[in-house]
Amino acid sequence: MNNALSARNTVIDYLYTVNDKGKIFIVCLENKKCSCGQFQYDEIPFPHALAILNKNKFKLGPYCSDYYKPEIVLKTYEIPVYPFSDVTDWQIPEEVAKEVVLPSKFKRPPGRPKKKREK
Repeated sequence: MNNALSARNTVIDYLYTVNDKGKIFIVCLENKKCSCGQFQYDEIPFPHALAILNKNKFKLGPYCSDYYKPEIVLKTYEIPVYPFSDVTDWQIPEEVAKEVVLPSKFKRPPGRPKKKREK
C-alpha cells in the first residue's frame, strides 16, 4: 500500500476523504463511488477505497460487484459452448447469401497516427 495514502472519517459514516500524494479524493462507501471515477467504473475498490477499507478493517466483499464473486464467475461456465461445424456444413439463408458486402470507402493511411495536441 502506498504510504502517501491516508484516510480520515468526515461527518457522515460512509463518506471519507483520501489524501493521495497531495490530491484530495472523496469516497462514498455507501454508494460505492470515488471522485477519481475508478470505483464506480470497475465496480471494485481501488486504492482510495482500499485505503479506507483497510484502515477501518472492513471486509472487501460487500464493496465488490457480484460479477467478481466466485459463484457468479462459475455460472458463466454452466452452459456449454460448442465450436462451429465445418464451413461446408453451414446452412446459410438465401437472403443472406445474396447480400453483397462492399469494402470500406476509406483506407487507413500508412504509418503511425499523428497525435492531436492542444496548445
